Amino acid sequence: MPNPSLLDEIALRTRTSSPEALAVDEEFWGRLAGEYERDASFVQLNYGYYHPSLRPVLEVEIAAVREINRRGAHFKGKDSTPLLEVARTDLAQLAGVDPEEIVITRNASEAMNIVIQGVALARGDEVICSDQDYIGMNLAWEQRAQNEGIRIRRVSLPLDPTDDAEIVQLFAAEITERTRLIQVTHLIHLTGQVLPVRKLCTLARERGIPVLVDAAHSFAQIDFSIRDLSCDYLGASLHKWLGAPLGTGVLFVRKDRIPSVRPLFGDTHFPATDIRRLERFGNRPDSAHAGLREAIRWHVALGTPVKQARLAHLHRSWAEPVRALPRFQVLTPREPGRYGALGLVKLEGMPAETLVDYLLNEHRIYTSVPRPSPVSGVRITPGLPTSQEHIKRLLVGLEAAAALG
Repeated sequence: MPNPSLLDEIALRTRTSSPEALAVDEEFWGRLAGEYERDASFVQLNYGYYHPSLRPVLEVEIAAVREINRRGAHFKGKDSTPLLEVARTDLAQLAGVDPEEIVITRNASEAMNIVIQGVALARGDEVICSDQDYIGMNLAWEQRAQNEGIRIRRVSLPLDPTDDAEIVQLFAAEITERTRLIQVTHLIHLTGQVLPVRKLCTLARERGIPVLVDAAHSFAQIDFSIRDLSCDYLGASLHKWLGAPLGTGVLFVRKDRIPSVRPLFGDTHFPATDIRRLERFGNRPDSAHAGLREAIRWHVALGTPVKQARLAHLHRSWAEPVRALPRFQVLTPREPGRYGALGLVKLEGMPAETLVDYLLNEHRIYTSVPRPSPVSGVRITPGLPTSQEHIKRLLVGLEAAAALG
């Protein structure tokens, strides 16, 4: 069963302590880490791929699986839709939008594809993306370009921009009279750089161009409200930084934009203004919606500002010492507000794949090499269960790797 005493303790601490103070309270995070089931045979530093759920979330999900298995069609007929609707309402409240603008998907790729495949574009129309967007989005746009003759213009992003204006100007330079949509990744999955999405949305709105935001890594890690971004569409994975069950995501479509998106899965039942016309997915595991509600409950108790402060602290704990080491280059911006948990590091003279294998085989530290990528490096991503002891082991491993020559 969920641990109400710990949940209450978390809520009390977040009310009485600043995010900065809690970020460095190792006893507090050690207690929370005890609520995650972990494999002790290695140190997990690839939480960016999937951040496991807390044990209480997992238990709620498993209990729902058992109930559905017992009741079968009776559950599907009586309780499936009501559970989806309350989960939709909980998620919308967390995101700061209307429940009628939210679709619960399986992941960010599915959410983004509903928009990418669904917005009306004609031959010769242009879409602006960047050279550091996620491969799934790139492939979707390339498919439309090949099949329909639209043009993809790509902004070449700097690894360490001078300021927000530099990023905004790069996107502005790609806008033409044929621009029909701008796609922006909020937190780059390769390097961890946070882009000035709100300012980019302001730029686009001034030109009358809708914006699609890929928030796969920023949702529930970076403190923002979807409404405050002023975007038109947004997709995110909930099994990343929200810690919801694997296979949950979210799509936001601004209410006035809903009629303009063609459903990825056919539907003529709901009116054009109803967000539900975009979620004709067929049967899906309702247990994930039960777990999602519990994940939201724990996230709200902790709060995004606290989570963001902790993850940024963990990033600095390894990135700052590594910046001082010879032959290493941290390819993530250093300026506060431009990074979250993710970081990319490069060791001169050693291929990224070799460094990843060395860390795992010799030091039992699991990291990753994002592929394909315009920049080569090892992605290091702490999570909420990460301790300073894990960071120390990473630093020992990196220094040992550099000593190999």
